[in-house]
Amino acid sequence: MLDQQELPPGRPPETAADDSGAAAPPAGRTGRTRPMDRPTVFAAALLVAVGGLVYELILGTAASYLFGDSVVAFSVATGLTLFGMGLGSLLAPRLQRTAGLSFVRNELVLSLLGGTSVLALFWAYAQTELAWVVFVVLSLAIGTAIGVEIPLLVAVLKERGSEGSVSLLSKVLALDYFGALAASLLFPFLLLPYLGLVRTAFAVAVLNVAVAAFMLARMGHPPRWTALAAGTLVVLLAGFAASSWLETRISAGMYQDPVVAQERSAYQQVVVTEYRGDTRLYLDNQLQFSSVDEARYHETLAHAAMTSVAAPASVAILGGGDGLLAREVLRYESVQEVTLVDLDPAVTDLARDNRLLTDLNGHALDDPRVSVVNADAFRWVEDTPRTFDVVLVDLVDPSTERVAKLYSQEFYGMVAAHLRPGGAFATQATSTYFTPDAFWQVVSTVRAAAPDRAVVPLTVNVPSFGEWGFALSLAPGGAAPGAGEPDDVPGLFARTPLPEGLRFHDAASLAATTHLPADNPPRDLPPSTLLSPTVQRTYQEDMRAWRY
Repeated sequence: MLDQQELPPGRPPETAADDSGAAAPPAGRTGRTRPMDRPTVFAAALLVAVGGLVYELILGTAASYLFGDSVVAFSVATGLTLFGMGLGSLLAPRLQRTAGLSFVRNELVLSLLGGTSVLALFWAYAQTELAWVVFVVLSLAIGTAIGVEIPLLVAVLKERGSEGSVSLLSKVLALDYFGALAASLLFPFLLLPYLGLVRTAFAVAVLNVAVAAFMLARMGHPPRWTALAAGTLVVLLAGFAASSWLETRISAGMYQDPVVAQERSAYQQVVVTEYRGDTRLYLDNQLQFSSVDEARYHETLAHAAMTSVAAPASVAILGGGDGLLAREVLRYESVQEVTLVDLDPAVTDLARDNRLLTDLNGHALDDPRVSVVNADAFRWVEDTPRTFDVVLVDLVDPSTERVAKLYSQEFYGMVAAHLRPGGAFATQATSTYFTPDAFWQVVSTVRAAAPDRAVVPLTVNVPSFGEWGFALSLAPGGAAPGAGEPDDVPGLFARTPLPEGLRFHDAASLAATTHLPADNPPRDLPPSTLLSPTVQRTYQEDMRAWRY
């Protein structure tokens, strides 16, 4: 048997083998170790920890985009990945005979799985009914590959070092945890905002290949393994370079109409489609409006509040980055200033620059009376000292806990506190038909936030969405606190004339929005709060009845 000093230059004990890669059993420890072996393994442990956690975050984020429920998506992604890591840990002892080479193989496989994971999941969602199956398989496979990494690194280090196993394991695990912290900070603050999901997946995959190549260089394996790593790297770099094109091609399959604009912002996927005059905006694959019937929604939300206030001069719009609510508000000659607060600059920029959207919103965001603020609505309302005659809340449905805070008693209380005497605010309140419990919980929450005000529930049919609900909060003006019937609210729709030139509403149709159908009677539900954001759970339970 050859001892360590008889091995060819650059060939470590565990790879004394032919060029096929089949290694002989490791030689006995001689007390001599290659320089930098321990730092090499420690560096690899740190880097693979970063990649492993980022893959887990990528899967959870992608699933939340596609399936809508971020709590379920991240819970399932985390659970499956950890379970896969357990399987990988059990598999690792079978690979320790050639620990170094097995680690390299695992990194190359993991890079291909992780790098293509987002595209595979989006393709499955667009083209098949198996998106959840693909999500589960990817989470388990990636978790298994992650679970193999640390045991193999410990095996490599034990073969080349003299420390006890407990000491080795503690150091490698410490670096693994430090890498996890780095990943948890890099992903939300750097990778996702600047690269997006698809590019981030490919970038982390390149990191895996780099770790594999680094280990190969230190261990001196045959050139064909270096060539294999180089080929994998070329594939991943090509995927990174073509990610926008690939994402566009796959995303196009999710929409009935041709995609004419698409952008992955720091917050969401923004898509505009158009077909035969029907322009549609989607955020994270969820329809926000269709130009065919959007006037029914925006005219109801805007004019219900505006006509209930005498000569409204100052208006705040929370959400509404597409400019369609601003278009309706600017119809009033009394309006002097409009402050539009929307989190995502990609949406407000699109509303300013995209011809299809500017044709719809009448260049409302270019009007000198309109100021656009890109900020979180909750934080902005909390911090601003300003007051308004009207506040309009036009936000996405409370399908996630992140959005649920904007449907909380605390948020509506802050909004009411920023109203001038005689002021009003209105919020979209989800569907009165598809999510009736969520609708009535929003109404209850608005009422609980300012119990001295009158709250009027409204509904209108929007064919693209079905029956849609709103909650209007008014200064009581002598009405009983919490009054909900139109006759109990003096001045409802009557303090300022309805503008001319509306597409859908006249005075009679606006008044009809107060008449909810008999099959949706009022429900006395507890308000949703910051500490107990029950509206999100209520919404999901309502929607579960319609998911076949």
